[in-house]
Amino acid sequence: MRWIDIILPAPGMHQELDTLLDQARTTWQGLAEFQSRDGLDNVSVVRHLGLVGETLFKAVTAWDEQAFSPGIDRAGSLVPDLADAEHDQLVGFHLVIGPERDYLPWNCLHNGLEFLLVNHPIVTSARPSAIPTGAETRPWMQRFLRAGFLVDDLGETTLSGTLDQLRPAGLASPEFLFVPGHTSDKIRRMIFREGEAIEAAVKGTTLARPLARFHIPTTPITPGELSGMSLAYQALHFAGPVSHPAAQEELEQPDWMDTLVEDMSGARERALEDAMGIEGEVLGVDPITSLLDDVEQRFEQTQLAGGYDSPGQVRSAGSNSGTSRSGGSSGSPWLLPDGPIEPEKLGQGGGIPPLVYSNSYQAMPQLGQRFLAAGASTFIGPVIPLFSRPARMFSAYCYEALGDGWCAGAALWRASRSCRQELGKEHPAWLSYAAHGYGSLALQYL
Repeated sequence: MRWIDIILPAPGMHQELDTLLDQARTTWQGLAEFQSRDGLDNVSVVRHLGLVGETLFKAVTAWDEQAFSPGIDRAGSLVPDLADAEHDQLVGFHLVIGPERDYLPWNCLHNGLEFLLVNHPIVTSARPSAIPTGAETRPWMQRFLRAGFLVDDLGETTLSGTLDQLRPAGLASPEFLFVPGHTSDKIRRMIFREGEAIEAAVKGTTLARPLARFHIPTTPITPGELSGMSLAYQALHFAGPVSHPAAQEELEQPDWMDTLVEDMSGARERALEDAMGIEGEVLGVDPITSLLDDVEQRFEQTQLAGGYDSPGQVRSAGSNSGTSRSGGSSGSPWLLPDGPIEPEKLGQGGGIPPLVYSNSYQAMPQLGQRFLAAGASTFIGPVIPLFSRPARMFSAYCYEALGDGWCAGAALWRASRSCRQELGKEHPAWLSYAAHGYGSLALQYL
């Protein structure tokens, strides 16, 4: 695929751009009212994101009228072919922005007719899309550059034909670490369902062999352990609450939640639904799976009953107030069983792998820039609150694309398209995730 760079000027250099971005920020902050009043997945959320995206589009085109023109002479970079026409023919937009603008939902760019994400992957970064060629390149960057010169026995550059050259015999596959967030033991199994879905997606590759292994720990991971072991993995996937900020108080779950999960496997589904007033089974979904989803959504709704802070002004874990960072958020850390861990501390403790996927509450505006500053190459996470089931679904689709060799930016686009097809274009899940950093990063280079 091909990335086109759109480099925005620093604040203060273009008045109309700055004014429109301020308007987009104000409109985006109003999204919290829509979601708290009408629900996280109400159709008004998509309409509101469209208004924000249209203002962002006007702002960028005020600076450069041809910013979103897919002309072949535009500055950018190329991703080695996979022999997958859908991937190889994609044109993506790589917006180069400063940290003072990374809190905005750039994945929601809307030209007045449709969201750009329908047809084009979108990635933001502090640097252009081209992979560096100097001495500071990371191993995955070196493999990326090498991939552009590899050919198979037939003289073609397909991934399936050149994978053995990228991964010589005896070289271990990259390994992802699944990091379960802090939660009650009673509902811990719900967090691990996300890990199981991702593991199945990575194993279901269309290539001759999986591009990565997914390690799901059997015991809780503490902040100290994560700091010491992070460099042993090529990617981290954190799974935590996505509909509300994580808080230490979650150890004290409501009694009805504990009892329901504890007795779930032994009770008849219909009797339990009647007793608890829980919605019935979704057609084609296992009854227990459906019931777990209903339980999760009921619990998430109770967490939201007290309200939450607006996008761009997000409270820290366990706090009722948030502080602004460059117009954005202070950022919640990852909350683990023995306490929180910040991206900065994780980077100092031993280093951060190239790819970080944080499936947690508003992870992109809170943590994206911080993880890249601490050493990650690419960060993926949600920009708005959403329920656990669509969040888990999006993650599985994204890893399925990564397992097929798609680069991170294109994998995010494919997951977005898949969620749009499955849940409908009016469900906000397909617009809920963004990527920051190098959209060209792929599992075959890790």
